[in-house]
Amino acid sequence: MNMQMKTTVAAMLAFFLAGACTTSTNEQSDQARQVNLVYTDWSEAVAITNLAKIVLEEQMEFEVQMKLTDVETAYAEVASGKADIFADAWLPETHGHYLENHANAIEQLGIIYPHARTGLVVPAYSQYQSIEDLKGIDLEIVGIESEAGVMYQTRHAIDQYGLGEIQLLSLSERDMTKAFSESFKRREEVVITGWEPHWLFARYELRFLNDPLHVFGAQENIYAVGNKSVPERLPRVARFFERMQLSEQQINSLIYSMHSEADPEDGVREWIHKNEYIVNQWVKNLKPERKKIM
Repeated sequence: MNMQMKTTVAAMLAFFLAGACTTSTNEQSDQARQVNLVYTDWSEAVAITNLAKIVLEEQMEFEVQMKLTDVETAYAEVASGKADIFADAWLPETHGHYLENHANAIEQLGIIYPHARTGLVVPAYSQYQSIEDLKGIDLEIVGIESEAGVMYQTRHAIDQYGLGEIQLLSLSERDMTKAFSESFKRREEVVITGWEPHWLFARYELRFLNDPLHVFGAQENIYAVGNKSVPERLPRVARFFERMQLSEQQINSLIYSMHSEADPEDGVREWIHKNEYIVNQWVKNLKPERKKIM
């Protein structure tokens, strides 16, 4: 064997041995490790999305980007592929009209929470029992962002119940909850556009007003919805969201834990620590496989 051949064989052997100490994952490219999550500034959306981000990054080794936007844009970006997943889709009622606009480009990946509800909410001490009782009352309904599904339903309820004299305020969720809390402390009548799960139900005694015309619909599901390409392009991510279902106690404790901390991620990490068994079931067999290359 001449000197040149010896040098070539030695180089190949060194490369082979170096490779034996490396690892590989079952993801095929950098692009296949990137996940773009879009979310809205609502308590359950922030909690669910931060929970998914932390688990995907720290246990499944994805690179996750989160983008805050309004609900209409969330659906549009998932449909166009600018975002991969929106994990706070209230269906079939609350967000139904948004999904219909992009039905051919969006797929339901899994049910995050199966007992969601929207409607008009009052303190337990309120004299009002039904939405019908608000007719002719000099009262404001304290709402959230105008494009939210519950606001769309509330505008429809005002029309259907003949509540044209009532003003619907459009505030941020934070300002809405602040207005409710101040009224509750003074035991004043207050009506808000409410939804469950929400941390208000863990802190105050509340109830939904009866809705005899069923404008707000029955209980519905919170889905994770994704771009049609996600199941094939990000199969482990799709499987994770298929498994990521929360009970009433679990989602309420998650939202409350997040709300109790200045940094939402701190509250979510505390919840993960207390619910390690549940999270482990979601990621079972979905963590990247690391194999020695011999």
